[in-house]
Amino acid sequence: MSLSRRALLSAAALAAPAPAFAAWPFGLGRRAAPPPTEGRANYAGPPLRQQFGDWQFEIAKAAASTRLQPVIRDSYEARLHEAIGKMPGVRAITAAVAEPDGSVWTQAWRADPGPLPTRFHWASVGKAYTATAIMQMVEAGQLALTDTLERWAPAMPNAPWITLEDLLAHTSGLYSFQADETLRATPGYKTPEQLLAVAASHPPLFPPGANWSYSNTNYVLLGQIIEAVDGKPWHTALADRIAARRDLDDTVFIPPQGRVDGLAQPAPSDVAPGTADDISTPYAAGAVAASALDLVRFWRDLLADRLSGPEATRRRFYRLYPMSGVGPGHYGLGVMVSDLSAADPSAEDVWLGHSGGLPGAKAVVAYSMQTRAFVAVALTGEGSPEATANLLLMDLRR
Repeated sequence: MSLSRRALLSAAALAAPAPAFAAWPFGLGRRAAPPPTEGRANYAGPPLRQQFGDWQFEIAKAAASTRLQPVIRDSYEARLHEAIGKMPGVRAITAAVAEPDGSVWTQAWRADPGPLPTRFHWASVGKAYTATAIMQMVEAGQLALTDTLERWAPAMPNAPWITLEDLLAHTSGLYSFQADETLRATPGYKTPEQLLAVAASHPPLFPPGANWSYSNTNYVLLGQIIEAVDGKPWHTALADRIAARRDLDDTVFIPPQGRVDGLAQPAPSDVAPGTADDISTPYAAGAVAASALDLVRFWRDLLADRLSGPEATRRRFYRLYPMSGVGPGHYGLGVMVSDLSAADPSAEDVWLGHSGGLPGAKAVVAYSMQTRAFVAVALTGEGSPEATANLLLMDLRR
């Protein structure tokens, strides 16, 4: 059912109890949360990206609406192995490409002998799934993008002025727990409550709305909100709302300290802070494992409006913030826009997608506006999934 923009922004919120966030448990002398600032501030960062036209979404939807037909493509096989040859640090890799006519190719490779992995860790690409569940709730009138964090997490800094849209877009100003050196040096699984306690102990980077800064804290909070609204664990809620609904059988939202069958284990090149973390710690900020084919299918479902209505999809790309300090690109609501010309002036392509990474694993999924194809690449070890994806699409540009 179509949803008006006013309804998207102002739907009445469903009453739900605020989760009680536990204290940081390791006795590390965390300081008390700093006092909040007074109110919001107008955005004062670099200029936003130019908006897309409705016709561009219609083209993407048409490309995502064709019936998928598995094919063998020697050219993709050759391009994948060309990429592997340029990345000696890669231990395993998977890729999938869906062409505009529905032809879909996929392959996996590993350096060591043994069975090929069937699932890879997609890290922060998982934020797109979390944002999809939130937008479904907004569309259903269970939440509004203008709802403030005070209702669910009043102890977080600036909770009365941080909106759901701020969390989705990374304009909350909340400190990202992953930047805490003590946390990164602590091995093993950490609960969402522990992650939020660390984030709350640091002062905000800026008043809500004033700027953009990538923060995993935002998406852990969104996971807690999903649990409060749906009344079930985050991983179960997303499995019901997305994987089961679209028959994504090779997609796993990793439960606390869960294990995933057929997973290519992250392979960091050296021991560094964060490398001994549990793969389920990222929670709603990126604890997702899947095949490359399932990622392509999910991204097609997203842009074909099969997971939410067209206005919800467009709303995710409505305000696109420069990803300052992260790299070239812009961020919407759980989506990234990459202008390839930022890295290569001769390039003309624009990707609608999301990238992710953790020690020893990196991934990307995207829709290419130039080729109208969908591509997903994930790898373990050291390498560039974006460069691999670009190489795979090269022949389609000719």
